[in-house]
Amino acid sequence: MRKVTPIIYSVGEDYAGFAAELPGATGQGRTIEEAIEEICEAVEELVIEYKIRNVPVPWKVVVRTEPVTVSV
Repeated sequence: MRKVTPIIYSVGEDYAGFAAELPGATGQGRTIEEAIEEICEAVEELVIEYKIRNVPVPWKVVVRTEPVTVSV
């Protein structure tokens, strides 16, 4: 088991996002919960692929998830 941080954003009336710790693990859905479920499935599928190919999983370490203000 491993924890991931889903980053979710709205796309029209739907939601999309990615797992901050694993590049390429994305998902989308009609609800936030559906998007998170797809992200978790993507993480599981990617980890299996890395193991099949016998290469290390490129996990990232999230050190900050707070919003910051930019001047634009």
